[in-house]
Amino acid sequence: MMKRTLNSYFPVLLTAVFVTVAFLVHQQVVSFERYASDTDEHIIILYRVIFEPGYYISHPLWHIVTYAVSKILRIDVETAAAVSSAAFVTFWTWLVYYTVKSRLNSSGGFFPVAVAAIVVVVGPLCIPWFHKIIFLGSPNIWHNVTLWAVKPFALMTLLFLFYAIRSDRNIFYFLSLASALVSIFAKPSFIIMYLPALLIFALSKKLFTRKFLIHFFLLGSLSVVILAYQYMHTFHNGESKIIIDWLGVWSRAVPDVTYSIVMLLAFPLAFLLFESEIIHDDAVMLSWLMVFVGMFYYAVFAQTGRFYSHGNFGWSYMIAVSLLYLFSIVKFFEIFSIMPTWKRIFLSALLLIQTGIGGYYLLKVLEGQNPLYIAIFI
Repeated sequence: MMKRTLNSYFPVLLTAVFVTVAFLVHQQVVSFERYASDTDEHIIILYRVIFEPGYYISHPLWHIVTYAVSKILRIDVETAAAVSSAAFVTFWTWLVYYTVKSRLNSSGGFFPVAVAAIVVVVGPLCIPWFHKIIFLGSPNIWHNVTLWAVKPFALMTLLFLFYAIRSDRNIFYFLSLASALVSIFAKPSFIIMYLPALLIFALSKKLFTRKFLIHFFLLGSLSVVILAYQYMHTFHNGESKIIIDWLGVWSRAVPDVTYSIVMLLAFPLAFLLFESEIIHDDAVMLSWLMVFVGMFYYAVFAQTGRFYSHGNFGWSYMIAVSLLYLFSIVKFFEIFSIMPTWKRIFLSALLLIQTGIGGYYLLKVLEGQNPLYIAIFI
């Protein structure tokens, strides 16, 4: 009886995530003037794809899945958007739980579910005496449906890669390759960050095996072909172009870029400073490399025209931060018992504070507050 009770925590988490996101997206659709998000814009894009033959969209995965859900379940597109979005976030949550459970060698129960819930909810640090607005970038973002679509495939790419490196088996290299290529059609922000980070990672780890080199060559060449096709069809009309604009978009989004970075990366940064040897963990190391590449993109590049303020080159950074928090939190609990007491207390308190801020942030988003302007409650 006890085992059955313990195993019930995970379905509860998945159900809570699905219902929460479905409710949120439904509100974003029916009350879009109150619930600020890009969901309504992507539904308009989906309708254009349906009714305007030849209309091009570079990353159609969310739109394809939403349209398929509407046809299979025989529901309207707006309702299907809520279902498909909730499914993507629930899939991400399932992968997070799997990662936590396998990395901590847990047999199940409440603990891995609690850790997974922390990863799904955790927010940035916020010091209200300096700046009350929470959103300076966040490990969890609740207003971008294509970001939700790409995150599960980004995580699967990494998980299969690590399995491949450890086992040197072709099947895992293939699955990592397939996940990465699918991610391009969800949102290209992951792959443009992942490729250079993976190259640096491979050089530092001296991954020169034949199978890895073939994997990297196929991944790089196929990704470049797909990205080139997307680029030519996205920027062909001159409506927008990519420019170099040092900190232009980033400095508009936050009052101080350095402060934003420190607040956003508070827990993983403090963890790395206190336990520098964790950088030798493959997942932590690759995640940090992706964060640095994402920072570079956000700081250097921008799109002209109406897309300038969207900060589209910042999404790579946000994806990398999500993965960094996952692997840093897992690593923290993995070595928790051997850490000095004062480090455990400080890092636990920091993580608890950020989880509380993340929970408060999600609650306010659910209430309809603009995700970009939610202030801390103090």
